[in-house]
Amino acid sequence: MLRFRAGGVAFALPLATVREIVPAGVASGRAPPDGAVGLAERLGLVGDPRFALLLEGAGLPPLLVDRMDGVADLADAEAFRLPERTVEAEPSPFSSALRFGEVLHLELAPAALLTMVRLSPRPFASGPDDPPAERELLAERAGQTLAVPLPLVVHVIDPVRLTLVPLAPEGLRGILHHGRAIHPAWDAAHLLGAGAPGDPRVLLLLDAGGTTAGVLVDRVLGLSEATGPGPVRRPPWDALLAPGKPG
Repeated sequence: MLRFRAGGVAFALPLATVREIVPAGVASGRAPPDGAVGLAERLGLVGDPRFALLLEGAGLPPLLVDRMDGVADLADAEAFRLPERTVEAEPSPFSSALRFGEVLHLELAPAALLTMVRLSPRPFASGPDDPPAERELLAERAGQTLAVPLPLVVHVIDPVRLTLVPLAPEGLRGILHHGRAIHPAWDAAHLLGAGAPGDPRVLLLLDAGGTTAGVLVDRVLGLSEATGPGPVRRPPWDALLAPGKPG
């Protein structure tokens, strides 16, 4: 697999699909090939193109990328399907996620870059809060306290390291590799129906709604015996995080 970067994100392509790599851009003093497509720009990122990938296949334009990271053997990678609701575009320009060492790479589907359409954002339909559970983990995000029933909590990761996914829906901060799988990481503020500043780095990995997903908070407050509703939000986690629900 050929590994490279654009807009700060790591990507990969089968080496057999790349006919030639040529310097391009201001730093090289060479103009990009005719019809070249800036990968970062196409994905809504900010890039600094320095190379053009000339691809095999009729109708595929050269791709402008920022940096080459070399070649790696696919046998040395872990391969994953991207979680549902990760990309808000059809068809998805990513066919899989590949983990080489500690870095997740998005495997490109070049033909999809030419035909994909960005989907309209779909808000979460959160519904009323759930009743208190017997034991809960309390956390804070943007000044709000939220509670998670303790049986839903798989792991608390502080701080968390996420991989950005271009064209992600609002509120999705990235994906996380944990336990030989990858999981979406949602900002709790978005799940609560409000935008919030900051960059939350504490992740609650939850098993809810038939899936395992991350919820980002500012800090964990501790355990509670659920004495009553009080000023605590108890979102319907199963409904919010279930695969196939709008996000």
